[in-house]
Amino acid sequence: MKINPKEILKPAITLFVICLIVALLLSVTNLMTRNKIEAMNQQAEASSRALVLPGATSFGDSKDKSYVVGKKGNDILGYVFTTKSKSYGGDLSVMTGIDKDGKVAGVVILSTNDTPGLGLNAQKESFRDQYKQAAPEKGFEVVKSSPAGKGQIEAMTGATITSKAFTDCVNQAVVQYQKIKRGE
Repeated sequence: MKINPKEILKPAITLFVICLIVALLLSVTNLMTRNKIEAMNQQAEASSRALVLPGATSFGDSKDKSYVVGKKGNDILGYVFTTKSKSYGGDLSVMTGIDKDGKVAGVVILSTNDTPGLGLNAQKESFRDQYKQAAPEKGFEVVKSSPAGKGQIEAMTGATITSKAFTDCVNQAVVQYQKIKRGE
């Protein structure tokens, strides 16, 4: 059996041209939507800040841009931290607000790829509200028993890895807050 070069070359060139056109179209689409996507991300971040630190009317980056300071007028109400941890589905990103007295004012998931129906239960207010308490010096502890005590977070059934990753994110924020309070 003899191989005809036209039978191989023609489909290969056709496929190459199709891939080239698709890649160019994707590049043009990316260029056209980049600014809109950036604006939407900034708007989502601003609304998340207002959610985790209620009452703050303005937010400003810290000098090293590692956290955000929430103010009402000239008074500092608290701090907003964005932290990441490894979870069941990959990286988990959480925004945590801690008021000036050291109480967690709110937490919200910024991004996650965890299992729908299990790990995504971390987005539910009933889970997130467990963190709204004075931040323990050594951080929050995940427990499987109910009810959780002070400084403890009741793990979600079937999603212990997500519960621990979420708590790790909040604990990272607590450590950063403690450094701010010590003046570091």
